[in-house]
Amino acid sequence: MHGLTPHRDASQDGAGLSVRGGNRLSGAVRTSGFKHSLVTVAAAAAAADAPVRIDNCPDIVETSVLSELFRALGGSAEHGDGTLVLDASGITGADLPAGLAHRIHGSAYLLPALLSRAKRVRMPPSGGCRLGEGQHGRPAEHFVSVLERFGATGRMLPDGGLELTADRLTGCTVDLLDYTANRAVITGSTYSGATKTALLAASVAHGTTTLHHPYRKSDVTDLMVVLRELGADIEITGPETLVIQGRGPGTLRTPVRHTLVPDLIEVVTWICAGTLLADGPLYVAGPGMHRAVGVLGPEFELLERMGVRVDTSLAGLTVHPAQGPLRPVDFTAASRGVFSDNQPFFALLGAYATGSTTITDAVWANRFGYAPGLAALGMRVTHDGRSLRIDGPRPPHRAGQHVRATDLRAAAVLLLAALAVPGRTTLAETHHLARGYRDLAADLRGLGADITSIEASSAVTEKETVHA
Repeated sequence: MHGLTPHRDASQDGAGLSVRGGNRLSGAVRTSGFKHSLVTVAAAAAAADAPVRIDNCPDIVETSVLSELFRALGGSAEHGDGTLVLDASGITGADLPAGLAHRIHGSAYLLPALLSRAKRVRMPPSGGCRLGEGQHGRPAEHFVSVLERFGATGRMLPDGGLELTADRLTGCTVDLLDYTANRAVITGSTYSGATKTALLAASVAHGTTTLHHPYRKSDVTDLMVVLRELGADIEITGPETLVIQGRGPGTLRTPVRHTLVPDLIEVVTWICAGTLLADGPLYVAGPGMHRAVGVLGPEFELLERMGVRVDTSLAGLTVHPAQGPLRPVDFTAASRGVFSDNQPFFALLGAYATGSTTITDAVWANRFGYAPGLAALGMRVTHDGRSLRIDGPRPPHRAGQHVRATDLRAAAVLLLAALAVPGRTTLAETHHLARGYRDLAADLRGLGADITSIEASSAVTEKETVHA
């Protein structure tokens, strides 16, 4: 079993939360727009010479950083009241500022647009959760590889950044299975990013591009919708093939207004919270919720198998608290299945099931950073490589623990787990939450949770190693 070792001194910690669990939740919450779609729609806007208005835009770090990047590069960005308006027609810059690009992973999706505009682009290491096995965290080589197929010349820099040049991008044929770790299951950590990069490049390239076996969840389908409305010629010619007739940069000129689907990971977060922590039905609202339910088909199938009860409507969900033990499940998170981002919430649900739940992650390595924290709170969890086992029923129950979030979803699931523990838990490194939730702690407080922000220096007060 892997352990969790806090940093050597508290001054290295991010922000923290003090959680006094045991309160039952009640009321209603509203979801924000899907973060993953936001960054790809913004990338489409960067390739266009027309404004793109994004409604149901989440108020998260990605939104503010993307806005700053547009302005720093010469474009414009206006953000307020759930709306973001981006206009890249004035962009002249080609080097992504390090002080901004490293804060979010979504900065990498600007590469095709900037390369087509300026014929060169340089990007420092992008940010986001430090997932994967690479020396610099998130993989980036696939961005170079895809763009080289369109005629670019690229290289990885020693610090993990990259540099690309291209006199022009030229249409080509790309089989996206080349960017999967498992061609039979069609999954892998670079599959989604390679698809988005290829689709963006094809829309500003000269000539015909054929994409086989693209990633096809809503962040890609939203990207296709926006690119088409901007003026791109994208045709679905078969169940696994897209053909894009590129006419070069400067051809995406039609203003677009697009409403983001509710955030698919936030929806599952609230289903988990309502099932385990509420004392009555919890209502989860959001425009286009029926779209979210459709995309979350694999998740809803699992929830039904576990015995979780959720009533759906066009505008929202009603989550009913569990009335008894749940049922265990075995499943694999994959690019064409359950989101890797969602598997931590099923791990917490598994603690309330009678029997063993086993989760395999076929997208990311090192995606069980939350497991030692759940073990510290009293759950029975073990993991080996890409699989995690939860033996239940054994909910979180051990008070007085200091746990640390290793990434965004770890922070969210540990926060929910702490709310189930009668007594006080401190959670460090909760700054991760700002990259995926408007204000998860405040929304939970609005439902009755007892959560207090604490100084970083207080988040972990002693040196310790938590072994599960």
